[in-house]
Amino acid sequence: MIERPLEHISSADLATLVTQRRAEGRRLDFKLKFPDAGDKAVRELLADVSSFANTDGGDILLGVGEDGNGVADDIAGVPTESLDADILRIEGQIRDCLDPRLPSFHVQPVPLENGRVVVILRVGASLLAPHRVTHKGSSRFFARNSRGKFEMDTSELRLAFAATDEMPRKLRDLHGRAITATEGLDMPCRLAADPAVVLTIAPLSILREARDIAITRETAVLPPRRSGYEFVVGLEGVIVHSPIDEDTNAVRTWAVNHRRGYIDFAWSIGRRTEADSLIWRQYFEELPGLARASVARLRTFGMEGPWVAMATIKGAVGFRMVLGDSYPTKRAWQDPASLGEVIDDALGPESLAPFVDRFWRLFGMERPPA
Repeated sequence: MIERPLEHISSADLATLVTQRRAEGRRLDFKLKFPDAGDKAVRELLADVSSFANTDGGDILLGVGEDGNGVADDIAGVPTESLDADILRIEGQIRDCLDPRLPSFHVQPVPLENGRVVVILRVGASLLAPHRVTHKGSSRFFARNSRGKFEMDTSELRLAFAATDEMPRKLRDLHGRAITATEGLDMPCRLAADPAVVLTIAPLSILREARDIAITRETAVLPPRRSGYEFVVGLEGVIVHSPIDEDTNAVRTWAVNHRRGYIDFAWSIGRRTEADSLIWRQYFEELPGLARASVARLRTFGMEGPWVAMATIKGAVGFRMVLGDSYPTKRAWQDPASLGEVIDDALGPESLAPFVDRFWRLFGMERPPA
């Protein structure tokens, strides 16, 4: 995969494939010509696409030649005369000839100086894998390794189905470790003993490929409600937190930028006072902005969706929110309160709406106030 957001890839980025002698592999494939409409070409394209979806995702570059050993040697591009129709054709083939239907793929033409384009087909790792090629009676499953695609045998298929069944649990385990970390386990500090949101943002491919991305102080995503930052470089990533209370060794907000390619956040959203135990809704409403910032930053390291967001409210038992005119909600009685998981290509506000609805139900409201 070219390690840039798809829409930011330029002809200069493509040229570096040749100068750096970039080779095909687990997440990258070159094709000199645009696939024609013949059955053989269609089956080949579907095999390539499904192999990426069934493994870690990746890029198929149409219009890039290789030297016979898989090393890029020609950024020739493809003609543009019938490009729109050709793209619509392969999009339809991918949509209709894989079972189950592929949830995520994107097509991006990149103009070249010679008047042609390189068409990049970016395929995300799929939560629904393994996908089967079903074109004209075909029924075959493909995956990828460092040498390219291969057809899966019975034992590999059995493992692929088992891995998909296990994926939701393993993703929840990632989030569960973030919840445990708020108590100070394997952390330089703990989160203050107030109601808090714990949020995990990760690409679905996080469980399928070992990554070690170059997170630094300069590239780390920051936590919400900033009142000054402290940075801690650790074995697993970079932690950014608010100042530590010397009496309690606690902080009110942090972000853990994992080198594996995902981000955990935890931040306080309420406090117990002499008069009452209150949560402020505006603090919870920082969640969509954090999801958006996480996706944007992780994409700069070449990661793409689908994305998963997992959120939990902890420590809210006995707390309530005050609405307009001092009208209070009911007090929360669940702890921890899971807001569930959201899977989406972009994690925009609409896709995160279920978190908002569940947050208000925690306080006895069927829906957010108008």
